[in-house]
Amino acid sequence: MAGIYRLKIDQGSTVKRALRWLRNGVPVDLTGAKARMEIRTSAGGTLLHRLDTINGGLVLGGTDGTIQILIPAAASTAWGTLQGVYDLEVIFPDETVTRLIQGTVAISAEVTTGE
Repeated sequence: MAGIYRLKIDQGSTVKRALRWLRNGVPVDLTGAKARMEIRTSAGGTLLHRLDTINGGLVLGGTDGTIQILIPAAASTAWGTLQGVYDLEVIFPDETVTRLIQGTVAISAEVTTGE
């Protein structure tokens, strides 16, 4: 069962979050794994942003079990909605897929938008 985590994002700000996946207190080995994450307006709704280990939005820490989530400021600036949902899946070398976390996204509207 995926963990539930409410992701809060300040629109127009760079997002950097890190998490560490532990199983029975031991880091999960992510060596050779891939990961993907989508933020949508609702389940099956409009895609707001896709992150993965190919585009650099997700960075896996190998034997340390860490996952970094990176969203550039320009991406969150473009989002019109202030609520959404997401999930993050890890794909292991044997093609086993695990949904690690999921939840809602709350986007705090940007006020300062000038150059």
